[in-house]
Amino acid sequence: MEAKQAAAAVDRLSSLPAELQDEILVRLDLRDAVRTSALSRTWRDLWKSLSVLSLSFPVGTQPSVVDSILLPYIGPRVSLFDFCVNEASVGRIDDWLVALSRCRVESIHISNRLGSCDYFNLHSSIFSLGDLVSLRLEGCNIPPLPVGFAGFPALQELDLAFVNFPSNEDKQLEAIIRRSPLLHTLFMCNVCIPDGYPDSVIEAPNLRVLSFVSEYDYGCRFGELPCLEYADIDALFCPQHEHDYGFFLARFAHVQRLTIFCPAADVNMPYTLPFTFYNLKNLELCLNFGEMDSILFMFTLLRSCRNLQGIEIEDIDQSFEADWEFLNALWTHDMCSDLQTVHMMCISWLPNEISFMKLMLSKATVLRTLDVDRHPADFDDPIIDMLTCKRASAQARVLFGGLEQQW
Repeated sequence: MEAKQAAAAVDRLSSLPAELQDEILVRLDLRDAVRTSALSRTWRDLWKSLSVLSLSFPVGTQPSVVDSILLPYIGPRVSLFDFCVNEASVGRIDDWLVALSRCRVESIHISNRLGSCDYFNLHSSIFSLGDLVSLRLEGCNIPPLPVGFAGFPALQELDLAFVNFPSNEDKQLEAIIRRSPLLHTLFMCNVCIPDGYPDSVIEAPNLRVLSFVSEYDYGCRFGELPCLEYADIDALFCPQHEHDYGFFLARFAHVQRLTIFCPAADVNMPYTLPFTFYNLKNLELCLNFGEMDSILFMFTLLRSCRNLQGIEIEDIDQSFEADWEFLNALWTHDMCSDLQTVHMMCISWLPNEISFMKLMLSKATVLRTLDVDRHPADFDDPIIDMLTCKRASAQARVLFGGLEQQW
């Protein structure tokens, strides 16, 4: 009787409309979808023709597992292919990209676990995936653009980390971005552009989010970014074609939120920027409070942030002492007139940090919160002096480690 009931259940599954069978399978985890092959002869290879397949493989997945799923798939669409390349799989990545090029692929995320200095070669079939919405690549060598490259008309997110562009291709990165008209998020971390092409201009009319990290000056520069809302800039050196770091920052003048790491000490930074951050509401700074250049850099930025409402500062070291009088001399009357919150991270309670806290409390007229991420070990005289100073804003509160301090 149980065998007959089981057979009847299988028959009912087999008689379901094809659309409903597909709807059931796409809602299952991939492992469970493959297991449905054991239900009946009708369902044996049904997963291979699913309307959409999402492939996200854990780190360390054996290449044979990817082969057994990706190569037999004959369906029309892959929503995601996410894989981490290692020594065992580096020889298979080309075949997988070729297989993916036979269907519509929306997202490809390929990371690298080969080692700090080992890059894998990306197959040129990546440029035939015209339906890509998201592309993330790490630790690879980009192949030359094929003749007649049509671009990525649907691409919205591009994430490049530790990638090398070919030395015989002029402005290839510029061409990829220019031919991605819907691109709104761009992450670039140590993207190597060959020497001899210093005029590569990054322009994206719909870009809203930009993260740019570079330990070296690879020669690329930024052009028009009219829709940019958030920029995260960690560039140690001013690009060689710019007059100074101020002209470099001018490309991001209309952002609403800015995260920036203090550049190298030998970067030419003007006292006043040639523009104003009129739209900037939130500023995040990572700097060395112990270096004169870092402090001057911070005040140069603050002079140009007329409508700043929040500032977050992460301190990384201190070797130069800047007391309250020194910092006060750098203040201008219209600085931080709208500032409401100051958040300080990685604080060691060194004199420069305490002097800056006192300056904010005594100068920011609408300040509501000075939030320090850790509590001091002792309340010595400089900290007491800071807590008891006359505050420019009657609403200003001081928090150490989340706890309000009253003196």
